[in-house]
Amino acid sequence: MGLVAPNSPAPPKPPAPPGATGAPSLPPPPPKPAATAAEANELVSPVAGRATAHAQSVIPQEAQKKPPQVRRQPPTRKLQPGDLVCGECGEGNSVTRKFCSRCGTSLAEAEIVKTPWWRKLLPRRGAKVRKSGERSKRRGRAGKSKLGVFVSATFKTIRRLVALALVVGGVAYGLFAPFRGWVNGLGVEAKSTVERIFFPQYAPVSAAEAPVASVALPDHPANMAVDGKSNTYWGAPIGAVEPNMVVKFDRTVDLAKIIVHNGDGGGFKDSYRAEKLHLVFGNGKTADVNLEDKPDPQTLEIDNGEGVDSVEIHVVSTFKSVSGASLAVSEIEFFEEL
Repeated sequence: MGLVAPNSPAPPKPPAPPGATGAPSLPPPPPKPAATAAEANELVSPVAGRATAHAQSVIPQEAQKKPPQVRRQPPTRKLQPGDLVCGECGEGNSVTRKFCSRCGTSLAEAEIVKTPWWRKLLPRRGAKVRKSGERSKRRGRAGKSKLGVFVSATFKTIRRLVALALVVGGVAYGLFAPFRGWVNGLGVEAKSTVERIFFPQYAPVSAAEAPVASVALPDHPANMAVDGKSNTYWGAPIGAVEPNMVVKFDRTVDLAKIIVHNGDGGGFKDSYRAEKLHLVFGNGKTADVNLEDKPDPQTLEIDNGEGVDSVEIHVVSTFKSVSGASLAVSEIEFFEEL
């Protein structure tokens, strides 16, 4: 047992268990010191607006899905001048729309389809604007004029007749041999006509006799210009008489083309060369052809040569010679169109 100092206060008694009666109560705890003004200001935070009396409960919401991204695609219809093209999906919209008909995007900044420059040159076609009180002309069926109704009915009748003729012709072509042969003959003739127009064919025409020339050198007569050889030539002196010769054919032909070998093949610049030829045909018509100053053969198409049996060739002008004083024409070939 411990010793107790004299005159020392008695130690406090332990608290009585709950429910015990007659036990003395504990003294109250000492009061807390009051907070200073500076500490109170630090604990208070400014609040904007009015404080709610009761805290509102927040209900959790489901996360919103992002709208799908719109891909730019070709328009569903042909764009017309003045249409509004959506910048998101590329759809064409009429000028009266405010939002895209496909994706709903605003068309405030949409691109406007421009009118092509060539269409601006054409006259405008549209509804005719009438004045107040003006009456339109009487119309027939479906708002067409009488002339339009007549043309439409006539076209339908012709179309039906052509369809009926094709059906009957097809049956006759398959069943009757004479009709089939006649149709085949027409087809061959039409094919030949088309080929003659787009792919003309020519055949050479020969002289029936030696040409008659106005002037010619003794050792170079006019027949050397139509003998089929390019190493010989018709020579004619250059002077007061215009060189010309007459070529007669063995039959009546449709003369369409000539090939001229100009000058002397052995010495091209040593003689004069033909520059312009004037052709007088047996049917009374004429034609002029111009030649180039070169030794190569020159193919020339001529007009007015249908149904002729002769041609008179005049050398109207010549290219000058370096040293010689005579004209030289090696060969002239004639062709008819088949």
